[in-house]
Amino acid sequence: MPAGVEGRGRLLELPDDGRRIAWYRFGPGPGEPGSAVLAAHVDYEGRPGAFYELRRLEPGDRVVVRLSGGRNLAFRVAARRTYAKDALPRRLFASRGRPVLTLVTCGGSYDERTRSYARNVVVVAVPER
Repeated sequence: MPAGVEGRGRLLELPDDGRRIAWYRFGPGPGEPGSAVLAAHVDYEGRPGAFYELRRLEPGDRVVVRLSGGRNLAFRVAARRTYAKDALPRRLFASRGRPVLTLVTCGGSYDERTRSYARNVVVVAVPER
């Protein structure tokens, strides 16, 4: 689903359904020049979310994105990092340069009071050659 940002904290919008994935609509799409950002829940209502396994991806792992027309694009993981929620680097949202796939979900410790995770898990992948 196409998504933007919400609130003053400029948080990425996420789908209401934990099985769906959001695409940052103000940036490029997968395979286009720049960083295509996809975001999804790690868990939702006590169940694993679409990006539950994201934290397990390692450099060299394969990621396939199925586009709405049915075409598949294959990528290889280049890096996996964690960042504080309020410290996602702007470069992750690049609108120019080589095509990159950036996958984002929650991680780190969970705060029951705020119902939020402390960090984001970010996986960066490049197109397969």
